[in-house]
Amino acid sequence: MFGAVLCLALTQAACGTEVLTSFFSAGTATPTRTPRATFTPRASATPEPSPTPEASPTSAASPTPTQRVVATVRPVTKAPTAPPAPPKPQFAWRQNPDNIGSQGLCPAGPGTYEVKGRIRQNGDYVGGVHIVAIDSSGKVVARATSTPKEYLNPEWWVNCREEKNLFSYQLDVSPGRNNQPIIIRIVRGPNDLTPLSPDIPIRFEADGGRYYLDWVSP
Repeated sequence: MFGAVLCLALTQAACGTEVLTSFFSAGTATPTRTPRATFTPRASATPEPSPTPEASPTSAASPTPTQRVVATVRPVTKAPTAPPAPPKPQFAWRQNPDNIGSQGLCPAGPGTYEVKGRIRQNGDYVGGVHIVAIDSSGKVVARATSTPKEYLNPEWWVNCREEKNLFSYQLDVSPGRNNQPIIIRIVRGPNDLTPLSPDIPIRFEADGGRYYLDWVSP
């Protein structure tokens, strides 16, 4: 039994010597590596991590961004130019301020609403001129055509409602006494009320009266 133990010890010693010899031999010799086969790694089933969200501009860790204010340049709009005033109408006749106005009540008594006068050009009476009286409702209440001088009766101090005088037209406007003022106007013709003169408004008293109105050519 002693011999068996001794034999085992010698065997272990011999093996240890070989192991050491192999170890030192391995340290001095360049080992030959066998290259491993290249392989493509399989896709992992693990989900990719979500990207980290950017910091909010209002975050305390981020600096406050500087806002750039861009001024909007608006074109200058000019105020619309007011259209020029239309020219005043050019009338063929105008009132003569030398003989115009109310002459009071008619000596024949109340109830007379009369307008009469002269229509002259360069000092001469002009015949054939149409003149109308229109009440405030737009109704023509009287009309006449002027008489030339050669057909006038040169009598004076005639009474109202008489035509023997030097007035070349005479209008009885009593139908319009309840719709005053009454407009007197020279027109183109008996059926054409286009004005050839400015409108002259006349207002009578309740008992009527007589009104003189002369016209001249400009």
